Amino acid sequence: IDFLAEISRVEMSPADDNSFATTNGNKKATYTLICIKIVELCLLICCLGLIDEPATNSHLRVFITPRVMALCYVTFGALTIYTAIYLIMALFGDLTPWRTTTLWALIGFCLFVATTALLFRDWSTTKDRNYWHPNMHRLDLVMASASISLVTSLVFLLDILITIRFGVHGDLE
Repeated sequence: IDFLAEISRVEMSPADDNSFATTNGNKKATYTLICIKIVELCLLICCLGLIDEPATNSHLRVFITPRVMALCYVTFGALTIYTAIYLIMALFGDLTPWRTTTLWALIGFCLFVATTALLFRDWSTTKDRNYWHPNMHRLDLVMASASISLVTSLVFLLDILITIRFGVHGDLE
């Protein structure tokens, strides 16, 4: 019983609370990465919203090949889940190490480069067929999704560079 009384008298230091302050880092680096992740999440949601219509409702005319559609859904869906989990973890003050964050951003960058290239290829192939379906709105959505995918891949590249910079300088764990 004396052991339990001894444990109850242990005082916690202010660094042990659930704040964004890390033991080795600073708040500026943490908040910068959180802001980048919020931008990534918004762009990922836009990509998912734009690709859904041409991917699922092309009964008369195929605007996106099935393999590209699968890659798009895997890329957009998986990275949306990861980014949402990252932000939830940041909300509770539990951030992943900077090397792990860099690895995820590198995977995201590679997937988005591939997705962007394939979406632009499908858009170009469909446009060059000289078959103009009355509803070309879906073709415009493919182009919009490819364009936003390109911007998102650049944001992931920015995320990689900033995370490495803060991590190497010791501003992140």
